[in-house]
Order: sequence, then structure tokens, then C-alpha cells
Amino acid sequence: MTRFSERSGAVEVITADASGKPRGFPLLYAAGVAPLQQYVVATERGKLQSFGVAWDTRSTDAGGGRWFHVYGPRGIAPDDPLYFTGPAQNWNHVCADCHSTLVERRYDLAEDRFDTHWAELSVGCEACHGPGAEHVRRAKAGAKGAAWGSDYGFVVSLTRAAAWEPSSTGSPVPRMQDGVELEVCAPCHSRRQPLHEGFLAGDPFLDSFEPELLHAGRYHADGQVEGEVYEWASFLQSRMHAAGVRCSDCHDPHSAELHASGNALCTRCHSPARFEAESHSRHAGAKAPLCVDCHMPPAVFMQIDQRRDHSIRIPRPDHSLEFGTPNACTGCHAKQTASWALEWLSKWYPGSARRPHFVDALGRDRKGALDAPRTLDALARDSTAPGIARATALERLGTFPSGRTLETLRAALSSSEPLVVYGAVLGASALPPAERVRLLLPAAEHRLRAVRVAVGKALAGVPLGGLDAGARASLERAFSDVEQSFAVSASLPQTHVERSSFELARGNVEEAERALGAALRLGSCLPEAHLNLADIARQRGDESGAEREIRAALACDPKNAFAHHALGLWQVRKREPRLALVSLEKAVELAPADIRFAYVLAVATAEGGDVTRALALVEATLKRRPNDRDLLRACVDYRRRLGQLEKAAEAERALEAVLRE
Repeated sequence: MTRFSERSGAVEVITADASGKPRGFPLLYAAGVAPLQQYVVATERGKLQSFGVAWDTRSTDAGGGRWFHVYGPRGIAPDDPLYFTGPAQNWNHVCADCHSTLVERRYDLAEDRFDTHWAELSVGCEACHGPGAEHVRRAKAGAKGAAWGSDYGFVVSLTRAAAWEPSSTGSPVPRMQDGVELEVCAPCHSRRQPLHEGFLAGDPFLDSFEPELLHAGRYHADGQVEGEVYEWASFLQSRMHAAGVRCSDCHDPHSAELHASGNALCTRCHSPARFEAESHSRHAGAKAPLCVDCHMPPAVFMQIDQRRDHSIRIPRPDHSLEFGTPNACTGCHAKQTASWALEWLSKWYPGSARRPHFVDALGRDRKGALDAPRTLDALARDSTAPGIARATALERLGTFPSGRTLETLRAALSSSEPLVVYGAVLGASALPPAERVRLLLPAAEHRLRAVRVAVGKALAGVPLGGLDAGARASLERAFSDVEQSFAVSASLPQTHVERSSFELARGNVEEAERALGAALRLGSCLPEAHLNLADIARQRGDESGAEREIRAALACDPKNAFAHHALGLWQVRKREPRLALVSLEKAVELAPADIRFAYVLAVATAEGGDVTRALALVEATLKRRPNDRDLLRACVDYRRRLGQLEKAAEAERALEAVLRE
């Protein structure tokens, strides 16, 4: 039960606290304008939290004018990680720097306390134009005309784009991106993690933030939105971005309103005679969709907030058939199939060639196709493909080490595209240590912090004593950047879990333990922290301590697959094979998509003497990941043991094909 009340002019919300007991929380601020307003409440020690019950600002005719819970009608329980009292809903860290201007979080880990400061509680001029002291000085000096200068005294002066030139295609002539505007918009319109405190407008995006690439759960294999990711990475994929379209071509930067409504927005640049015609959409009259319905299909977040996919794409039901991705046709015609949609498109546009798309690489990788390494490599090398798709391909390519992979990563590390370099660093971090060091040490001095931080994390285990003075100094500076990135997110328990892994790689066991202690103070139910402590205990030979931490992880989350897997490995070490198989099977049951869990279960099953069942496990898993080298090697081994020599040779040929790729 939640209710709002006013007492002596102050508004508070009475609801369950983290322990489930009713309590009053001061309601200090409202965040957002439309279609919802979410409220910011004060809890303790300077913490401001985003409350789960919001106000629907839409008209009553549109279903608004009501309170609702952003996680659905039933809300969520106080022990849920997304409950409003938890770190995931902390406004100081998660929300403030995009909903306010020039924010300093000022978090004290020892006290678990915030003293957050901001210049403005809303998105002010300086959020996009940078510090405005010089602008104010010129205004006070009575500047007029040329005295304002071309930059008006702002650090970042955004200029209107030149008018689009028409072409015979009905679409305008492409132009170059200005290189400034998107960098200003990206920090608040992307899924990213901060790398240092207090970013300023005009700073390179990758110097202040670590971006999310096109990962499963966030994006479909073709880059369409799957999770809540905002607009930046989607727009980078689009042909509009490649043609030089800016955010401000469609959106007014100051009001955030569109320049026109409906198709009138698109026909400001695209010829209505061609693109609003029935011959283009094949729909007429009341059934005719808007341009955005087909090219920017919507998704709904926070129950009522409809946001359109900014990858601005052509519907591709052929991709739906091959890779299971959505398409706008069956999004509207929900009772029909992708085959039906493809059949109609083929009839309507019989002569049109299907454009190549990066889904052919990323989608094949997600399916575990045998040729995934080759298609990823081709995408990574394709300078015409979107940089964010190439970066994602490079990140994945590192899991397929080969001579060609090394060549591709080395070339990408010298790219002029920052995202491509960043993806190459992430890919190289999956390589064996010796190859990783040779590739990444030169990148430790890269001009962008996101690259240096990724290098620092990848090379954390490199013995500094074996490096020359220059390389050692470069890597130590990268380590300092990593430490700074941890400090800015120190209010999040997951940060300290990651820090523990970083410190362990550097051989700082006590620092790693301290980091895990901090993680458990901030979030007591944190299985990954207990599992890292279990690993530390195992490395010390303290098997009873390892078991204690694994059991603590399971007590915290009985359905945690990693904890069951860790228990199974502990039971293997304790020579309890029957119990180990039960635990390892439970891990596979809870996380069937995790190939490593299935592989380890197969190995344990074979070592227990049941090679037939081990082979069945391997073959079932290979259907989902046919290019996995370890699974193919196990398949060859088990088939030979069972006397299936012809089938063993077949598996060996598949393994050789993967190794060649």
C-alpha cells in the first residue's frame, strides 16, 4: 500500500521501506515531463531514490491522469533489486547527470553517504553548451552583433545544418556528420557507464563514458532495440546517420519537440511524391501507416513510455526467418507470419536486391554457426559498416583466436574510428595473455579514456617488472584510469565485485577481499561477491571457506546457476562425484544457454564412466553452438571411445573447419 500526503506544506509518500515496514519518505523532486513523472524521495545519508509509483501525465482519454507503478500493476517486493530503496534506483548515481546540469555525485564509500551537488536541477543551457561564464560576461558587457562572436561565448556552439540538397532518388544528397552534435547528445541518450566525475558538454563521449555495444538482451541480432537502451547506439546503425543526418534535423534541441508531426517530418527531406505514395507503402487510405510505423517501430518502457527505434530501418522479414528478429510487418499484422510478410514484399518489390546487413555476422555468431568467425572477421574489416556493429564484431572475434583474428584486431587498433578501437581492445582482452600484451600495450596511451580503461582491465595481470620503464608507466596510468572509473561508481555493489577481479589479477588479494567486503555491505544479497570470495579461499587451499561462501551465495539466491556450478566443482575437488553431477546438472537446468556449464557437466559425466550420456549432452549442446571448439573436441573424443569412428571423423572435420575459420 502506497499513499501520498501533505503535512505542513511538505509532501511525503508512505510506503514499505527495505525491511517491508511502512514509513514516510520526503518527496523532494519530480523527474520527467511526459508521458510520466517519476518522483525522487530522500531516504538516508544524502541518498535520493527514484520512486516506483509515478504519475501518468497523459489525458484521461488516453488512459492517463492516474498513479501507476513502473514495474506493473502489482509493483515489486522490498527484497527485489529494483525496489526503490536499492542502489539500482539511486538518483544521485543513476539519474542525476542526465536530468540535471553539471552534477558532482560526491559519494563517500566509508560512510555510504552522498553530498551531491549540481548547477541546475534541470537540463539547463550548460548541459549542452558547456560552462557559460564567458557567455554571461559578454551579455553583461552589452554584446551586440559581431561582439557575440561565432560561438556566443559557449564552449560548445551548435550550429544549424545547411539545407538539404534534393536528388533524383527523392532523398537528399548525403553530407558529412558535423562531429559535434551527436557527441553532445550521446551522454544522456545512450546506455553507458561513467568513467570519471563531472563530464562537460563538448568532451569526447568515449573520454567520459564506457558505452554498451550491441549485446544480446539489449539488442536483437540485427541491432533492433530489445532492452531499454535509449537512442544513440540505434542511430549509429542507421543509414540516416551515415548520410549525415543530425539529431536536430528532426528534433528541436531546446523544446525536444519534433519539427513537424506525422509524415510531414519525413517529407521535409524525402519527396512525398515518391515516399508518401501508395506505390511505396502498398497501403492506402485509413490503413496507410505512417513512415515511422514501418521504419521506426515503437517499444514501450515503464509501462506507458513509447519510444521509437532510431535505427530507422527497412523491414526485413527474411532476417526474422533466419535469425528470429522482429520486423515491422508482423509487428502490425500480429496474426501473420514472417513468411507471409516476405512473400508480400517479394511480390511488391520483385526486382529489389536484399541489402547486405551486419546481422549476417552477429546473428550467425549468436547461433553458433560454423562460419561465424569468418563472417565476424568480414564485418570487422568492412569500413562501410556502422562503427558500432564493427566494434561488436571485434569484441566477439577475440573469442575465436587465430592468425587472421590477430591481424584484424591489430589493424582495428589503429583505426581512426574510436568505437572500432574500443571494440578491438575488448576483443583482444579475450586472447591468451602473451598475445594480449603485444597487441594492447601501445593502446595504453590512447587519447580516449574508455580505450585506456579497457586496456587497463585487460592487462591487469601483466607483471610490471617485466616491462621497460615507458611501457610500465603507460600501463600504470591506465590502471589509474581504471581506479578512477571504479571510484565514480563506488555506490554500486557490482563495482566492487568487478574491482575485486581487477585486484586479484594484479595479485592484490587483500585489496580484492576489501572490495568484496564493500560490495556485501552495500548489497548483502550478492551471490557474485560470495563466489569471488570462494575463489580466493580455494586459491589459499581453504576448501571449507570456499564451501561456506558458495553456500552463502545459494542461501542468497537458490536459483543462481553460477553458485550451483561452483558447488559442483567444489564437490569434484572433494571427490564427491555423485553430488557434483547433481549440482552441475542444476546449473545447466537453470542456465541452459550457458555453453560452459553444459561442457563441464559432460566432462564430469564422462569421467564418471557414462560416456554415452556425456556424448548425448555434447551433441544436444552443439545444436545450439555448433562452432564451439571444446564441445567439438569432446565430441570427437567420446565418439572414438564409443567406437563411432565414422561419426568421430565427421566431428573432427567440423572442428578443423572451425579452426580454419
